[in-house]
Amino acid sequence: MKMIQLVKYAIIAILSYFIVCNVVIFIYAEQKPQDNADTMVILGSQVVGTPAQAPLTLQARLDVAISYLQNNPNTKVIVCGGQGKDESASEASVMADYLINKGIESSRVHIEDKSTRTAQQFIYANDVLSLGNTVIVTNDFHLLRSIMLAKRSGFNEVSGLSAPLSWTNFDKYIAMIREPLALANSWVFDHPKAKKS
Repeated sequence: MKMIQLVKYAIIAILSYFIVCNVVIFIYAEQKPQDNADTMVILGSQVVGTPAQAPLTLQARLDVAISYLQNNPNTKVIVCGGQGKDESASEASVMADYLINKGIESSRVHIEDKSTRTAQQFIYANDVLSLGNTVIVTNDFHLLRSIMLAKRSGFNEVSGLSAPLSWTNFDKYIAMIREPLALANSWVFDHPKAKKS
């Protein structure tokens, strides 16, 4: 009987964590980015096909970034993401092409194509271009963890720009399961360190 009660309490605790965590994640995603940032960092996500293209989830990030960049013409942008084994090009190269094809001047677009995890992207981006006051662009479910990792990487002048996913996008439902687990994992294990100059 005690074992059944323990299992019941464990299930309630786990469900409560997922519910509370998702509420916090999506409330956090409502923040507004600072205007006239020095730099924008757009975090990478898997690209698909040959030739490689940005799927809808990544396009959402790029589209909100374009709107910000059009309204803040002095902000430079770094697109992040290496090439996975199942990708035909680096995420960063696909993202750069998308921005340029949508009218963002190529001189404003910088590529960081070494990172394979969120925890690496800020330090590698800073190697490409000194970040300064930075706007981080990612999807709504990913923003809380991304800003946490940016600050752990030594970058405190950061704000977030969220790219919300539609409730018709299946990725949103996957994220509601995956992201609370990823957040807990990053909280415990991801402690990136900024490189000493």
